[in-house]
Amino acid sequence: MSKTTTNQNETQTETEDMFQEDQEFQETENLDETEKVTEQVSASAEATEEGDDSVDEETEVSDREPTVEERAAHAESKYKEMQDRYLRLNAEFDNYKKRMMRENSDRLKYFNMELIKELLPSVDNLERAISHAGDENSDLENMIEGLQMVYKGMQEAFGKFGVSEIESIGKEFDPNCHQAVGMIESQEVPENHVAEECLKGYYLHDRIIRPTMVRVSGKG
Repeated sequence: MSKTTTNQNETQTETEDMFQEDQEFQETENLDETEKVTEQVSASAEATEEGDDSVDEETEVSDREPTVEERAAHAESKYKEMQDRYLRLNAEFDNYKKRMMRENSDRLKYFNMELIKELLPSVDNLERAISHAGDENSDLENMIEGLQMVYKGMQEAFGKFGVSEIESIGKEFDPNCHQAVGMIESQEVPENHVAEECLKGYYLHDRIIRPTMVRVSGKG
């Protein structure tokens, strides 16, 4: 065998040895990594088991039935809360009732104030007419004119508050709004119709304040 062939064989042997060493080193590293992953998985599993145990303990605590003392304390707390609410509502309702009674009393007390304000000018004019009537130099015609103005002012004041006269003369007798005080014969007014008005009647909107006192046409 030549020297060159011997050197080649030695070189090949060294190469194979080096390759085998690298392969063994790679297998060792893979084994170490596998062991690390296995340890991590085991640690995670243990942590999960511990977490499950704590969750189970909490679930057991939450699912536990309350004791008699706890129920009694809860019921007492609810009772006090409802009692406080009732007392507050009762006090508020009592104040509301007193306020409404006071407002209604004031409303009834001053209910006619606006009507009186409207009538005051007519009262003033009536006083002037009475004062002039006592004067020796008073003119009867002017006094009558003044009284007519007073009457007109009062009718206008009544009209603002829905007061109106009941029409009677020539109307058929209606016991709902007419009050007969007598009967007279009349050629101008048909029988059972109002022939004479003795005292005016008035409506307040659609309600009768007082009926008209009338004499009805008929046979004597």
